[in-house]
Parts: sequence; C-alpha cells; structure tokens
Amino acid sequence: MKIAVIGDHEMATGFMLAGLDEVYEIKSGDEAINIIKELDTREDIGLIITSEKIGEEIRDRTTHIKKFIVEIPDKNGAIVREHDPIKTLVRKAVGVELK
Repeated sequence: MKIAVIGDHEMATGFMLAGLDEVYEIKSGDEAINIIKELDTREDIGLIITSEKIGEEIRDRTTHIKKFIVEIPDKNGAIVREHDPIKTLVRKAVGVELK
C-alpha cells in the first residue's frame, strides 16, 4: 500500500525529499477534494496525509471517503481547537485530562 500526501508547497517538498512519490501540491480545498476523490478509487493507496489547515477546509466534504485520512500540523504548528475529541475520549476512558 502506498501513502499519498496532499499539502502546500513546503509540505509537498518535504515529503518528496523523504522519498514519497504520491505527493500533490495544492492551493485550495477544492483541489484537495478532487485529488482525494481520485485517490479514493485507487486500490494501491492505503493512507492519505494532509495538513490540519486543509483538513479544516475539506472535513465536511470527505465523509463519504473510504480511505484513511490523517491530518498533521503544517509549518505553522498545530491548530488549537476548543473541543478536541481525542482529549475527550482519553478523559472518559482513563479519567485523566491531557494537556
């Protein structure tokens, strides 16, 4: 299975330098949606990595996608969210608040 990356210029360049060849440099959320739809039909792609910023733009339009999409921080760092579902799940399961 291959990993595909969808991101801005810096993110795309970094992953290409790391050796990935399924890297797509985009400038808008609409571009990302079109690429994700195409990647979703390919059987050789198992994982799609994108930035949190792009994820925020496209999240509502990717609910029908079968591939696993992982959002990572971009060059500006992680997005601070008021409600983080992972923290909520950990707090409920373990009883400890993550900082």
